[in-house]
Amino acid sequence: MSDIFDEVEESIRQDKMEGLWKRYRPFIYGAAALLVGAVALNEFVLRPQAEQARNERALAFETALNLLEDDQYVEAEAAFRELAEGNGKIAPLAAQYLAQTQYEGGGDATSATRTLSAAAAVEGSPYERLSILKTAYFSVDTQSMQDLEATLGSLVEDEGPLGALARELVAAKAFETGDIARARTEFNRLRFDAAAPEGVKRRAEIALAAIPPASADADEVDAAATDAPDDSSAPAETDSADIEETGQ
Repeated sequence: MSDIFDEVEESIRQDKMEGLWKRYRPFIYGAAALLVGAVALNEFVLRPQAEQARNERALAFETALNLLEDDQYVEAEAAFRELAEGNGKIAPLAAQYLAQTQYEGGGDATSATRTLSAAAAVEGSPYERLSILKTAYFSVDTQSMQDLEATLGSLVEDEGPLGALARELVAAKAFETGDIARARTEFNRLRFDAAAPEGVKRRAEIALAAIPPASADADEVDAAATDAPDDSSAPAETDSADIEETGQ
C-alpha cells in the first residue's frame, strides 16, 4: 500500500512541476534569450567599440605630444584639452600636459594652475598630489611663503619623493624672501633625506655652498670689524706731533 501512495505523491509532484513549467516557460526562455543577447552585444559590439575608442584616444594623445615637442602650442593645447575634458582614463594625464602646454606656450600660469586645480580636486587619484606640487611651482613667484605653504598643505610632510620636492620649493622660497636661516636649515635637511631624489640632494648641496651665512654670522663679522683698532689715524697723529716739536 505504501508503494501506491508514493506513486500517487510522485505523480502529483510531476503535475505541479509541469504546471509551473508551462506557466513560467516564456519567462525562462526570455531570460535566457536576454542573457545570450547581452553576451553577444558585449562581445561583438560594445567591446570592439570600446577598444576602438581607446585606440583613438591613444593616437590623439600621441599626436598631441608630438605637437608639444614641435612647439606647436596652440594645436597641442586644443588636442590636450579635448582629451582632458573627455571621460576616458587618459583624461587626468592629458590635463597634466595641458597645464604644461599652457605654461610653456604662453606663460599662462593662471590657466595652468586652474587646470591642475581641477585635476587635484579628484581625491585619491594618482595625479592629485602631483597636481598640487605643479600648482605650487607655477604660482610660487606670485605667492607669499604663507600662501605657498597653504597650497602645498600636507604634501610637505610626505615621506616620498614628492614631499622632498615640496620641501625644496619651500627652501628656495625662504631664500628668495630673505629668510636665510630657514633656507639653510631646509636645504641641510634635504641633504640627509633618505626619500629625496639624488637630484634634490645635489641641488641642496649646491644651494648651501652658494647661500651666504645667516645674518647672525654676518653680525659677528661686523662686530669684530668694529672692535678692531683703527690704525689709519695713527700716522696723522704722529705727523702732527712731529710738526709741533719741530715747529715746521
